Amino acid sequence: MLRSYVRPPRPPHSSLAGVVGAAIAGALFFAWVAGPRLLDPADVDWLMKGDWVPHYFGWHFFRHEPWGWPPGVVRGYYAPLGTSVGLTDSIPLAAYLLKPLDALLPFWFQYLGPWLLLCFALQGALVARLIGRASPSPWVQILGGMLAVLLPTLLVRVGHAALCAHWLVLWALLIATDRSERRLLWWRWSTIGLVAGMVQPYLAAMVLALLGATAVGGNDAPVGRRVTALASGTGAMLAGWWLSGLFILGGDRSLSEGGLGYFSMNLLSFVNPSGWSRWMPDLPFASPGQTYEGFHYLGLGVLALAVVAVVLAVATRGRGDGPAASTPSPLVLGVCLAMAAFALSPTVTLGSRVIVDLNGPWSAPLAMFRSSGRFVWPLTYVGLVWAVVTVARRLPPRPAVAVLAGAVALQFADLHAAHVQRHDSARDPAFHDWTRRFTSDRWNAIAPEYADLVLVPPPQCGASPIPYEPAVRLAATYGLTVNAGVVARADTAARARYCADADADIDAVRLRDDALYVVSESAAAILARQGGDRVACGRIDTVWICTTAAAHLRWPAAASFDEPAAP
Repeated sequence: MLRSYVRPPRPPHSSLAGVVGAAIAGALFFAWVAGPRLLDPADVDWLMKGDWVPHYFGWHFFRHEPWGWPPGVVRGYYAPLGTSVGLTDSIPLAAYLLKPLDALLPFWFQYLGPWLLLCFALQGALVARLIGRASPSPWVQILGGMLAVLLPTLLVRVGHAALCAHWLVLWALLIATDRSERRLLWWRWSTIGLVAGMVQPYLAAMVLALLGATAVGGNDAPVGRRVTALASGTGAMLAGWWLSGLFILGGDRSLSEGGLGYFSMNLLSFVNPSGWSRWMPDLPFASPGQTYEGFHYLGLGVLALAVVAVVLAVATRGRGDGPAASTPSPLVLGVCLAMAAFALSPTVTLGSRVIVDLNGPWSAPLAMFRSSGRFVWPLTYVGLVWAVVTVARRLPPRPAVAVLAGAVALQFADLHAAHVQRHDSARDPAFHDWTRRFTSDRWNAIAPEYADLVLVPPPQCGASPIPYEPAVRLAATYGLTVNAGVVARADTAARARYCADADADIDAVRLRDDALYVVSESAAAILARQGGDRVACGRIDTVWICTTAAAHLRWPAAASFDEPAAP
């Protein structure tokens, strides 16, 4: 019966109900996991940890500063070197759209939580669109979208909000699989190029690779149209990178850093749950960097569906409808495979073993994208859509829906414990708590007297006297610049010069009147002794600080030190 069934050809048709249903499913799933506080734009306490700190404060300083040149530059964070909303991964697209509304927004305002909600909704919607080109069934589209939403690869990325925009890859695949004359419209390519360029460089690179393969492989269209489309998309993407401030860096090593091969994909990544699965055993990785950047567990539901799809494809070979409308061209598929090969990196690993090491001088430029493990995402989504469409086209409607529903149920069951853990964690008060080093009301009188908050040394120069997060929060609260921070890439030569100059200034006790220095207890004692009556050092809360005596005289009496530094 299975071999004799052949679905009659149907024209591609996207169901609005399927697309909207999958979007709602994605949004509801993330809302359930995240809880209301993460979605509250005025709640920023949960952002005071991990990569969220630079992602949030890159935006916060950007919105409160005058426009600079290039427009995405940020001066007050990571001062005096400065950075940009692109180099802090603050989602420049959202930052640009909201900066003109600064006066209307609360002082503490975050869009990372709502952005994540949008990403999960678009994940479901665009996968449903792709599936809809081969199956008109709303249920097939919704269930396929739910499987995409439930991929652990997406949920594990919530700590890096910009990288959750997997919908950019799906958008590029929609263009790549479009068989209509609209496929090569220059404005469509310009739009996706600009948006991708203003969201995240890794995702933009994947989009550009897919667009390039679409243009080169589009032999059914005139060469002029293909060249125009690709030039439009590439130019818009470069403009997005410029607007994001990615080109403010100088120096040969500013964009390339170590890690290629360390942050790679393992050959077992698709089946290695790393604690996410209820039933699948954990497998070893070759490096700690693979546990995150190389994490690509598909989930037992998707793995089972892939097996069913392969069996159906083999069993009904030669009896189907031909390539589905959602199937990319051979060149696009080849580019996806090439990106997956790059995800493995020149250091190819299987479990804990290195199978082959091809590193050499030729691979050094590839370190610009050192977290190569991410580049398997396009192939993952091509494979998922193929599996869903194969089941939908090779089985009668009701059995197809039943198989897909079973895959969704198995995916839920397999990942349920991991989902519940994240659901409970997001509602735990400890998740929203952070170390507050500047708790005294006296900071209200002290901080406004200064323009700059200076950690001696900042984390990028050595062992900081306190964690940088509360220092950045204090500076942001009172409109000071801060010399600390984390950025995706930095001008390494300029950073080295700054660290050397800062050390020399401290050694010579050259303190500025407009700067408040956060130091260690031992450094406070040395500065107080060597600076004599020119320097005032002491402790407030648990923080040791130094300032010039002239600046200290501006403090109200209530802002005196808890105790003087030891002589």
